[in-house]
Amino acid sequence: MLYKVAKVIAWILVKILFRFKVTGMENIPKTGAFLLCANHLSLLDPIVLAVFMKRQPRFMAKKELFKFRPFGSLLRALGAFPVDRKAADMTAFRTAMSVLKSGDGLLIFSQGTRMKEFENAKGGVALFALKSGAQIVPAGIRGDYRLFSRMHIHVGKPICMEEHQGKKIKTELIEEVMADVVSRVSALCKS
Repeated sequence: MLYKVAKVIAWILVKILFRFKVTGMENIPKTGAFLLCANHLSLLDPIVLAVFMKRQPRFMAKKELFKFRPFGSLLRALGAFPVDRKAADMTAFRTAMSVLKSGDGLLIFSQGTRMKEFENAKGGVALFALKSGAQIVPAGIRGDYRLFSRMHIHVGKPICMEEHQGKKIKTELIEEVMADVVSRVSALCKS
């Protein structure tokens, strides 16, 4: 219930404050697990992506955002869970896998932090997809979030993991999948 109310309020604010052009939302699967992998420009990215999605995504957020208990509780209620970006966070890994195994969507910024260019993407999105079989949906966000500025969200075709089923998950395979993801997200950021 809280998510629906927050989404309506956020939708109104996004519509008033920015001029978004959104394409490709039909590429997000209507059912089943998926990873929405996008570039990360602003703290507003998860809110804006969620506003335009029909399904409620879950998402990772840096653990520092959960330190102030009231805000941390709100984030959890909206579907976020904490991740320690400086270590191999097995609790966050298990939570992400649980989200995907239950057939839900996971919004993930594979860079791990905000950057102007889509670079230094980490292999977590590929690892999650390969282990769970979930599709990776690439997305690009373009703009600068100034008041009334033009912003663009482009969602690309899903990357299916079927061709990798049964393969041993090694560094080379993770790098191969991530190269595809980086290529697609980078192209979507410029389109």
